[in-house]
Amino acid sequence: MQLTELQIGLIALGVVGIGAVVGYNMWQEKRHRQTAERALGETHADVLIDPPDAPPRRLEPTLDFDLSDDAAPLSDPSATQQVRRETQDPMLAEEPVTDITEPLAPVAASPAEADRTVAQWATDAPPDAPEPMADGWADRQVEELITIEFEAPVAATEFLRTWNDLTQTLAVTMRLRGRDEHAGRWLPLTAQTAGALSKVELAVQLADRRGALSEASVSALAHALQGVADRFLAVVHFPDVRELLGRARELDSFAASVDVQIGLNLVAGESLISGTKLRGLAEAQGFTLSGGQFHARDDVGNTLYTLCSLDAEQFSADTMKALQTQGVTLLLDVPTVADGARQFDRMVMVAEQFAHTLGAKVVDDNRQPLSPASLALIRGKVAEFQGRMIQFGIKPGSESANRLFS
Repeated sequence: MQLTELQIGLIALGVVGIGAVVGYNMWQEKRHRQTAERALGETHADVLIDPPDAPPRRLEPTLDFDLSDDAAPLSDPSATQQVRRETQDPMLAEEPVTDITEPLAPVAASPAEADRTVAQWATDAPPDAPEPMADGWADRQVEELITIEFEAPVAATEFLRTWNDLTQTLAVTMRLRGRDEHAGRWLPLTAQTAGALSKVELAVQLADRRGALSEASVSALAHALQGVADRFLAVVHFPDVRELLGRARELDSFAASVDVQIGLNLVAGESLISGTKLRGLAEAQGFTLSGGQFHARDDVGNTLYTLCSLDAEQFSADTMKALQTQGVTLLLDVPTVADGARQFDRMVMVAEQFAHTLGAKVVDDNRQPLSPASLALIRGKVAEFQGRMIQFGIKPGSESANRLFS
């Protein structure tokens, strides 16, 4: 069968059309690849295949002073300190910890001297400490900012749906916000956020009480961001991986050196402590029961110190009536409390009031009574640890401190 000129023309036109489609697809693929390369770059090594140097072993302090009368003077260079970092969860209190030993610095022996110690650390803070970013939303000291820029506005709901799918197994603590250019403002990204986003910012936390941001987590985050770039033809401004991991390890190392909780133990005397009496006394002092512990809070609801069972038993409203315990512990989480020395004073006063009413004794971890000199020593150490935080650029009790020590 001989083809007509019309049929030949149609066949040629079809071939040309198919070629155009293939060429267009190749062009789109190349453009897509270039966009992805701009997003995450080609110069970053794969942190799983080519990891940086092994991170240093995490060292955490312990607090175990010899408070006897014949103990070495605090000004003696040969004296050592071991500061014990307690866990927040009483159920985990018996987990092993790693100790560090270092020369003792002179410690303030009075409240006035302890307060001056904090003031000196504050004034000695280095002038080049990192400042909060831009409008203060993210803190450069404990977070890394990553920006996603879209070629065209993206619905907040669509971005969040994609992001949640990509990060289901991502073990990275972060906060997100999006820029709605039409509204002219930044929006916190939640399931209820509506708007068209021109960019998204991620404040990625560098460390917390679980440790520093890991190579594996950074790699997983990079893959998730690659997915965003692929889906929306976005440009992702990703930091240098080695620098990011170095900052995370440095922050974690510092956090471990000041992550201290101070406990005052109240041990029962001739009879066990009644749960009913304990609860009434705690509530009269303004404590509230939450998460298995009684919390002393400030005016805005932040925990100042807690009251927990000495044997790690969780308190609850249902079991307090039948509770009979050998003792309780008042616990001050030093990094997460503002003006820790003064809060320690308040905790000591409460401990003495509880001990008097309950017929208990205030003792240390070795069940030895705490003398005024011992309490002054501990107070001075609280001021010293918080002074280190101020010098490093993290204010005790601030939002940044609460994120880092969470």
